[in-house]
Amino acid sequence: MISSMILFLLAAFVLITSLGLGIGSVSNPQSGFMPFWISLLMLAFSLILFVTAYRNSSSRVRLADLWHKLHWQKSALAAAFLAAYIFFLPWAGYLIATSVLMIVLFRLTSMKTWTAALGAMLAVFFSYGLFSFILKTPLPRGIWGF
Repeated sequence: MISSMILFLLAAFVLITSLGLGIGSVSNPQSGFMPFWISLLMLAFSLILFVTAYRNSSSRVRLADLWHKLHWQKSALAAAFLAAYIFFLPWAGYLIATSVLMIVLFRLTSMKTWTAALGAMLAVFFSYGLFSFILKTPLPRGIWGF
């Protein structure tokens, strides 16, 4: 419940600050547009977290139980591949580097190889389309030109 209250206070602070920056509209967003909507989501999630924690407050949870089933190796591998992605992105280009990263991340979730490859290709296809064609954002092309 304490973490939900901290999240709520942080979201309220961001919301108030974003109002001071100006929100604008969907067709003409100002600098506070994204922080405003994100802080609204944070407020909603903190309230959901608080209600859930309040309903389950009768069951005691030990601190050791919270860390029992975490997979530290997978987290370390994901961080290492993200660091490698940052390094290889300008050289390999967006399509290749992001495809490899997505396949690795999907495989870390115990997905089958063909499912991970298909999911990675779909994610790269849609993100490339979004950034290149819709948002007109230039993406790194790499040494092969794509």
